[in-house]
Formats: sequence, structure tokens, C-alpha cells
Amino acid sequence: MASINVLKNKFLFCIASAIIISVLVSSLFVLGFMKPVSERISDAIYDESKPFSEIKIIAINDKSIQEIGRWPWSRDVFDKALIRLENAKAIGVDVSFLEPESNQTDSLLQSRLDSLNGKIVLVSECSEFSDSQCSKWMKPIFNVETAAANVFDENGITRAVPATVDGLPSFSRWISQKYLNNNLSLDEKSYIRFSKFDKMSFSDLLNSTEDFSGKIVLIGATANNLHDFRETPIGTISGVEVHASAIQTMVTNSFLEKQSRSSIVIWIFALSAIISLLLWKFKISTATISSFIVLMAYPLVAILKFNSGTVYSLLYPMLAIVLTYFLIIGVYYLIESRQRKWISNVLGKYVSDSVAKEIMEKGEEALNLKGSKKIVTVLFADVRGFTSMSEKLQPEQVVEVLNRYLSKMTDLVFKHEGTLDKYVGDEIMATYNVPLDLEDHAIKAVETAIDMQKVARSMGTELKYGIGINTGEAIVGNIGSEKRLDYTVIGDSINLGARLCGKAEPNQILISEATNNLVKEVIKTKSIGEITVKGKEKPLKVYEVIY
Repeated sequence: MASINVLKNKFLFCIASAIIISVLVSSLFVLGFMKPVSERISDAIYDESKPFSEIKIIAINDKSIQEIGRWPWSRDVFDKALIRLENAKAIGVDVSFLEPESNQTDSLLQSRLDSLNGKIVLVSECSEFSDSQCSKWMKPIFNVETAAANVFDENGITRAVPATVDGLPSFSRWISQKYLNNNLSLDEKSYIRFSKFDKMSFSDLLNSTEDFSGKIVLIGATANNLHDFRETPIGTISGVEVHASAIQTMVTNSFLEKQSRSSIVIWIFALSAIISLLLWKFKISTATISSFIVLMAYPLVAILKFNSGTVYSLLYPMLAIVLTYFLIIGVYYLIESRQRKWISNVLGKYVSDSVAKEIMEKGEEALNLKGSKKIVTVLFADVRGFTSMSEKLQPEQVVEVLNRYLSKMTDLVFKHEGTLDKYVGDEIMATYNVPLDLEDHAIKAVETAIDMQKVARSMGTELKYGIGINTGEAIVGNIGSEKRLDYTVIGDSINLGARLCGKAEPNQILISEATNNLVKEVIKTKSIGEITVKGKEKPLKVYEVIY
């Protein structure tokens, strides 16, 4: 019975489960447990942004290498390319010029860079850091504006760019400022939206007549053998496309921000509470469907928030949903298993397998253990001639014969969907219409009695049955002391059934007027007049079943 009492505190249990899971998941989040996994899952929210039309990428691709020649190219190749870009508003060259080539070509390119002064930026890169300070810079040999090409890698994934690297502006920031003619005030770590841009082959640029007036032009490697690629939330893209995405984000002011820590914790507690309330309020099937809808709805919320500029954490809130659901369902399962075991061990001795199964499916409400009034039919069957027979047999023989009889009769009670209430010595008490509602319960009780008499005769011993049946209102429930309870029926109608059994002759079935009124259209009976029974002032009409 302890398992049933647990269910009475279902609300408190669900709320407690939500709090436990929320605290656990929040602790995992605060401690950074599974952070790389969380970041990678949240990457699924990223949507590829539409590329900014004012940004043009000149790709050093496989086609260009095949047409121009083996990499690295001579500096005069870049001189020719930059001639085509003189009208561009801002030019970024994501190519390292770390060593001299020749006085002639280096001077040629330096002259071209001088002519583009104020609109062109070359990349520098910090290759070594010490205590957050750059200890080794790789800078171009030319006298020209330069900016840091470094980006932030978090567990191998690029999601953000710095505003500065050891005091040197980032490549994307410097070019954006040239395009906007304005200094940008940025967070030290700017999360960017990524795009995949159309590209012009470097070799095509050399013969192109396209006008780049007012454009941002970036030159960078996209050839596979040059190995300048980055893993991003939208997949693997070239380094120059990362810079282009960062510039687009800065120019269009479409920065992303991470969901705040407090917001994540609030969502964890809120979603866990919602799941617990669903499981408390609704049936398991309904709550399961609703919980799944909540689980699917949260990513939709995250997508909407991404579109407005916030990257939501998916792992921890969704983990709270799943863990809360399975904790509560798991405990429900254990409680139900204990409840089924109790019903099987206790009620299984008094009802048929089919009735026991139905009770287990309906649960506690099927039993109404607190007590209720209900119309029931009660059957008492008492062995006649048992005393005289027992005097002729050894004790173990008496027990064997009686057990054989009682087993047969109990099977007949179960066959007709009755409930075995108790054995009183050699007497059987059975009830119908409890604990579950039973249509035609009076007819089934009388049919049980007829089968009992037929089976008793077929067994060919001296034992004979007198049977009494009555139908009426009785109190049904768990009755007894704190140490021992019995699920039984009590009331005047039950006592009358016992009195009729006492009046019945061997092989006789006596039923009350109330029972007769319910069975007379189906079962043949005859009136035997009125009899006086103990506890009743007026004589009662009694009928005998003809079988």
C-alpha cells in the first residue's frame, strides 16, 4: 500500500523532481561540463546569411594556379591585379608577404601599394602568444597599413573575431572602418554571422573590365593545396570568407551575442517545471506528447532568437526537459510496478486473472479503498454433511477433500467474474459487481451456484452444498485494523445472504426476492413462500432456483 500512498503526493514529487534536475543541469552548465558539445549543438541554429553585395572576393583558386603558374606567384602578378582594383573603396589582401623576392618586383609592388594608400590593408598574424600578449608577429615586408588576421577558434570552430590583437586592429575591423569612414567601437570578441560568397577567379581578374567602384574587395586563397580553411557553424569555408563574413557583420551591424548565463538557468528551471506539471496534470500518454512538443518548440524559439541576434544554448535546457521527463516517468514506473505486484499478490487470490488485469490497468480508483456504497450480489455456499464425513477420515484426508472442493468452487466463482471474499471453514463467500462494475451480476451469481451444485454432484462424495444468494446495497472497502485490512463488503444485505444459506437444504439454492426480480426472465425459479430469518421482524419472500 505504500506505493499507492506515494501517488497522493504526486504534485510535490513532480515539483521536487523539477527542482533536483534544474539544480543538477544548472550546475553542469555553470561548471562548463560538456561546453564544447553545447557549443557544437548550438551551431545547428546558425543560418547562412545572404551575402552582402558590396563585398567581392578575388579567389586564389586551383583555376588561377593552373593558368598563372605554381604558387607562390611573383609580386608583379599582384601589381597587375591591384591595377584593376584602383576604384575600390577598401581592399584587403589576405596573403602573407613575409620575405623579399627581388628589388625590382618588390619595388614595383611597393609603388602600387603607395598609390592605394589609405584604402588597402595587408595581413599580419600573431603566431605565438605569451600571457595573452603576442610574442611573435609575422608582418609583411612592405610599408603599408597592416592588420591582424587572427580569429577566435573555440575547440576548432571559428565563431568570432577580435577587435584587436595585442593592440593591432583586426583585419576585418580595419577594412570595415575604411569602408564606413568611421571608427567602430566593438566588443573585444565579436560573434559574427557567416555567409558563403560568390568569387571571381584571380586569373579572371587580370583580364576583367569589371568596375569595382565603391566596393570592398578581398583577395585570398581558396585552393585546396593552400590549406587556408576554417571550420565554422555553417561548415568549412575559406579564411578569406571568414573575413568577408566578419566585415559584412560589422558593416551591417548584425552582430550576434551569446545567451546570458542567467537566461540559460531561467530556461532550465522553467522548462523542467513545465514538464513536471504536464506529468502531474495529465495522463502519461498526453503528457508524453505535450513534453515532446515542448522539446521541439524550444529549438524553434532558439531559431527565432537567432534571427534577432542571440545564440541560444540548446543542450542544457533540452537536457533538463529530457532528464525531468525520464526521472518522473521512471519513478512512476517503479510505483506502478509495486502497485501491480501488490494487486497481483493480494487481489490475485480473490479475483480472476482478467479482473486482476483490469484493476491493474485502472489503478487505485478501481478499488475505492476508502469505502463506498454499492449494489452487490453476495453468494454463500456451505457444505452439508461435512462433520459426519470428517469423523470417518484422517485429518490429512479431510483437508485434501475440502481443498479439492474449495478449489473447484473458487474456479467457478472466477469463471463467472465473481470475487472470492473469504473462506469461513468449509463455507465460501463470493461477491459480484465488486470491485469492478459487472453487468447482470445477479444472473452470474446464480449461474455460479448452479454450476457449483452440478460439480458437487459429479464429484460423487457425501459433500453437498446449501447455497444462499441476495442482492442489495452494501458498504465496500478496506475494513479492519491498522495492522490487518481486508477488502470486503458489509451490510444488512450481506447478512441476509448468509441467513438464506443457513436455511438452504443440501443441493438447494435459495435466493431473495430482490435477486429473483433480476434473474426471473433468464433463470427458472419458484416461490417457497415466506420465511423468518434472524434479525428481521417481517417474513421475507424466498425463491428456489430450479436447475
